[in-house]
Amino acid sequence: MKNINKLVLLGSLFLTACTTTPEKCDPSISDPSFFDKLGCVASGSYEKRVNAKSQEIKDLAAQQKALSQSVIELENQRSAIISDRATRLAEMDKINDNLSSLESALKQKNAMTKELQAKINNVKNSSEAVKNLDDNASIMEKTAKLAQLKKQYSELLDNMSLSISK
Repeated sequence: MKNINKLVLLGSLFLTACTTTPEKCDPSISDPSFFDKLGCVASGSYEKRVNAKSQEIKDLAAQQKALSQSVIELENQRSAIISDRATRLAEMDKINDNLSSLESALKQKNAMTKELQAKINNVKNSSEAVKNLDDNASIMEKTAKLAQLKKQYSELLDNMSLSISK
């Protein structure tokens, strides 16, 4: 009789273990009983759940690493954009300073003509347009406008050297 009771008890424990699923082993869904916990261990459901959670953690860690790398790349791009902007502003300031010096020198020498004044004003207006470009404008657009301003300034200098040499 004792052997039969033991056999029935072991059989029921075995059957309980066979019917246990990984979902029944999840403590966030329900609080498993002692036999459910025993069934989780015996059926391997607990181990499957642990492995699934471990894989999920590894996936999240890889995703976090990729996102961190993206943040670093964006920060580097931001630094490059800020540096590029500072360089462009320095170039514009240099052109404006040279233009002001040139205008002053021409006025002192009484060499300022209406044509030269119009060209200087044109370059100044272009300089203001470049300076007042919207922050949302693309870097390519800003670079192109600055290159155009440099070209206008060079043409002004060329025209002045031609008119002075005449």
